[in-house]
Amino acid sequence: MYQLAERISAPEIGLPDGMRIPFGWSASPVVPGEGKITALHWDESIVLVKDHVRFRIAVAVDVRENKIVEVFALKSGRVLGTLDIRFAHVFQIFELPMSLNDAITALKEGIGLRLLQGNSPLWFFVQGTDGSLDEPTLLPHLMDGSGGLAVDAFGERFNTLASIQQFGWMEGCVLDGLMDMGQIATIHKHLDLYITAKGDLTYEDPKSYVVDGRFYGIESTLPIAILAKLEPSHILVEQAVQFMFAHTDEMGIIKDGDMLSSEGSYTIAYPLAVIASQRGDHRLAQMAYKQLQLRRDLLWHEEILFLRRMDDESRTFGNWGRAYGWHLLGLIRSLEEFKRNGLLSYEQELIIEEEFARTLRRAFSYRNEQGLWNCFLDEPETGIDTSASAAIAAAAAIAIRTGLPDYTGGADLDLSVKSLLLYLTPDGLMTGTAQSNKNGESLQRSGYRVLSQMTMGLMGQLLATTKNR
Repeated sequence: MYQLAERISAPEIGLPDGMRIPFGWSASPVVPGEGKITALHWDESIVLVKDHVRFRIAVAVDVRENKIVEVFALKSGRVLGTLDIRFAHVFQIFELPMSLNDAITALKEGIGLRLLQGNSPLWFFVQGTDGSLDEPTLLPHLMDGSGGLAVDAFGERFNTLASIQQFGWMEGCVLDGLMDMGQIATIHKHLDLYITAKGDLTYEDPKSYVVDGRFYGIESTLPIAILAKLEPSHILVEQAVQFMFAHTDEMGIIKDGDMLSSEGSYTIAYPLAVIASQRGDHRLAQMAYKQLQLRRDLLWHEEILFLRRMDDESRTFGNWGRAYGWHLLGLIRSLEEFKRNGLLSYEQELIIEEEFARTLRRAFSYRNEQGLWNCFLDEPETGIDTSASAAIAAAAAIAIRTGLPDYTGGADLDLSVKSLLLYLTPDGLMTGTAQSNKNGESLQRSGYRVLSQMTMGLMGQLLATTKNR
């Protein structure tokens, strides 16, 4: 299925000071400049078995601009297509569909990559001399289809390092999905890449700068929820708690700077709820509850849920789909923890449930006939977003698992599942995701879509929960 490039040659340059390729893996660049070419070669004896072929590379260093990479046959110079890469994050996979004829040409001649647009190099993962990166999905390859069902391929891809994401909210979505699917061994494989034998964090922030030994912000603590479930006494669990104490303002809000976000319902309140549950800690339970309560009070304005609220009371990303997803997942996963241990009063649990019900009903009022949601829920012109769709549907399914009444109005969650499965590639990767929101609302409204392992994590949560109903 994966025909890996065997030889890669690229201009020799270094990374800017302070930046790093994850896990000691290797990467090659595509650099700007006339005549600057990165070349990839395959074993010419390879026989392709399918007529739908995709050329892929995986990003190794954060991208903060729009890039266009031309893909061409090395000997003839014939252009095979372009990769449109906008504000990409590390581990993100980009692909160019090819005809069988173009793929055969690529095998015989090799592929050249040149940067048509972009001011800085594009780095992509390659196999180093030590062979430490052995996940083929993340290496430059031609994928020539799969003979099975895409949903089965999804399970295979998801349960490997193919689903690895940056430590923080993205990886947390994946770990929750793996946990729901019972893939504990794979969770440990993921976490072992980020946590040393001594228990220290070793990773890069969303801009690819080294942040070993600390949490870079409130989005970085979501993986601690799973770590606390598996290893409650791990040193990082307490470090996360202390980080949260240090980032609590006078109102009791845990946030970065002057920004309150809906992500915090999932990345802060939920991990706190897990830790409180594990420890039987009433103080942490109240702290988690307050995060949900304050977000309920401050993120809604004129019946619109916003992703962000600043201290000057300005708000952005109104009715953005993932804002609903993060708030809903934080509410229901926190409530699920609280219902196990009785650390909150009945009245407090009811307040969380009422906020969940209000948010879910509003979200389901925007669900389309395919059981999916737009990037901005009330703006169909912004297009379907598979990440928002999987997150909202997963939260609804978890609520049923938790024993809550059906707040969807009798909606068929299986319809959402069936529609989302149509977005899988033949080898089980998830397409149709609105890019990470590094470039503001304009990119979110553009219709630009990407492959996403983070969405695979949300899909894993949905599949596991609906399968076990």
